[in-house]
Amino acid sequence: MNYDTLRIELEQQLSTDLYNLFNGEMIEKIIREGRVEQEHDEIKTLLEGHSFKITDKLAPSIHKICRDVQKNLHFNEEIDYYISNSPHINCFAHPRLEDNQSHKIIINSALLERFDDDELRFVIGHEVGHLVSKNAFLQKILLFVFPDLNRAPMIFQNKIALWDKLAELTADRYGFLAIPSLDKCISAFIKLSSGMNTSRISFDAMTYLKEMETLLTYFKEHPYAVMTSHPINPVRIKCLQLFADSKLYAKLSRDKKVESDEALNKQIQELVQILMVRGSSDLDLHRAYFIASSGILMSGADKKLESREVERILNILAQFMIFPKEFFDHILANGDVNQIFQQSVTAILQRNPGERYPMLEYLIGMALSDNEIFATELDLIFQIGESVFGMTRKEVAQIMGAVIQNTFVPRIIA
Repeated sequence: MNYDTLRIELEQQLSTDLYNLFNGEMIEKIIREGRVEQEHDEIKTLLEGHSFKITDKLAPSIHKICRDVQKNLHFNEEIDYYISNSPHINCFAHPRLEDNQSHKIIINSALLERFDDDELRFVIGHEVGHLVSKNAFLQKILLFVFPDLNRAPMIFQNKIALWDKLAELTADRYGFLAIPSLDKCISAFIKLSSGMNTSRISFDAMTYLKEMETLLTYFKEHPYAVMTSHPINPVRIKCLQLFADSKLYAKLSRDKKVESDEALNKQIQELVQILMVRGSSDLDLHRAYFIASSGILMSGADKKLESREVERILNILAQFMIFPKEFFDHILANGDVNQIFQQSVTAILQRNPGERYPMLEYLIGMALSDNEIFATELDLIFQIGESVFGMTRKEVAQIMGAVIQNTFVPRIIA
């Protein structure tokens, strides 16, 4: 089976980008060689001592489901399956660190109690999918570099957050291959998101699909950021429905040679746009244009655009978009920077006049980002402060002085 053909295109691209950005090959080497005892499997020891291991003798029916799913997905590496005592409806995979170890999949007891056999097949297939795609191991590399991802630079947080969601969509395809029943996949999603057993509600897959279509329309018309680690259910279910109806799946189900499905890729790409929204309003787009255009103008005031200035612009842009460099490069290469600056400032001030103060502070910060103060930059700040923001020269000088006192560090070597 060509596993890469199964993956969401952007997920595969981001996986490669993140692995390279984080020097994955070197981090893998450090993780492996930095272990005190290569032979010891700490996770296995912990699970063997505190969880229930699923074996053919102790849990034959569950064990058969796990092995059947693994066989159907043609994943031949060893996996040990465990049940953990937890009230949270969840299941997760731990990739092995050594070739002589096993992967682990841990099923929380609450999930096992509520899910029927086919729903369990979907969940197990989903987790095996994380192992097949090696996304589970990439997650370990990311957490090794940033144990607290919230402390990572925003430009990395955004890419990782999008990759997380896309990795779930890819893993869902493996779950569907394990039990090719859209009804069972949908009922599993309902239980995962609500914690309820579907016997307590009037569950009808087609009715639920229509409801998801309505919600999709809402999210397309109101593209606000949804800050969760998993994609929202309307996107997740629609992506799986498109995969189930695709030529890609039709060929897979007939064991035929699988090639990229361009029609499916295009449909998924349109849905993924919902997951790529960062801002909470249309005003955020004007802010992004201001940050990029004014940053370019300020950086160019001293006749040179330094890497640290570009990095500062990108880090701030990352608060508003997932791919700030592409946005910045487009404006730099094709846009009328002065016109974009004027239009963005006008749009922002019409909605929120008080924002001229943090906007001016941003311009001053850009001027100071190279640890020098140039006359051309000073003149440009006074000009913008007076003519664009409607401030007096004294007011601009006072704000500039406050920013210098709080942030400016002169160069050690002139």
